[in-house]
Amino acid sequence: MTNSARNTLVLSILLILSTVFSMMMFRSEMQTLNKKKGEMQAVLNEINTLSRLVDSRDSMEAEYARQVAMASSQSKVLMSEDNSIISYDYLIRLLNWLGADIYYDFGMSGKDEKENYHEYVISGQTDYMDFVRFVRMMEYQRALLTIEDITLSAENAYSDSVSFSMIFCTHFEENGVPSVEIPYKNIEKAVNSYSLLRPRYTEDLQMDTDEDYRLVDLDSSVLIAMSEKRAFLRDNRGIVRIVSLGDKVRWGYLQKIDYRENLAVFRINKYGFEESQILHLNKED
Repeated sequence: MTNSARNTLVLSILLILSTVFSMMMFRSEMQTLNKKKGEMQAVLNEINTLSRLVDSRDSMEAEYARQVAMASSQSKVLMSEDNSIISYDYLIRLLNWLGADIYYDFGMSGKDEKENYHEYVISGQTDYMDFVRFVRMMEYQRALLTIEDITLSAENAYSDSVSFSMIFCTHFEENGVPSVEIPYKNIEKAVNSYSLLRPRYTEDLQMDTDEDYRLVDLDSSVLIAMSEKRAFLRDNRGIVRIVSLGDKVRWGYLQKIDYRENLAVFRINKYGFEESQILHLNKED
């Protein structure tokens, strides 16, 4: 083999080895580059996610505040917007929650619309207790509706049907809650069937037909004896009744026995509100 052929062969082998080595290095660099690109893309995705979170911070804070307000059982929330259709639909929802049918005329009060509330007037005729529960539903539910005026009238003193007219305001703000998203709030305390307003529109004081005459009447009874958990009462007919803590009496129940002070405390709801009625031990007996 000549020197020229031998040199050509050596150069060819070196060229092949150099090419293979270059390809291996290129492949390694490409793998490293792709890995870096993947890590860079993951970082960019995290940056985009954080950017969206930052951009939506105000709406997230508003949503959090709304959820906190809705979670509170005593909370009142403002509607996000209002017009006559929205307020009318909300009243229909109240009646559905109440399970009552009250027919009334609905309209704007005629006053100029305010920036953050609208005033409406409803008038109609319905059963007195249905109207009381309807008004109570408006006041106790979460949407901020304020009752400005109520007018009641009846045909006679023995009719449970009343004609009514009511003015109320629906309050709202831009960051409030849409009316359709305001859920029902359970009202635990029931409405007493007697109300101080009743003689004002019937012009006659009527006795409550739900009164249970089998229970002890505190107004005609005296406390003749007591123990730590029981009170001994005698009515005007001479009948002795034993009442334990928590037992019902007419219009209420026995709340407390003060053995040292010789008295018994009853919680009574006779005139539409709760009050304490105290009987002292009759030492003459």
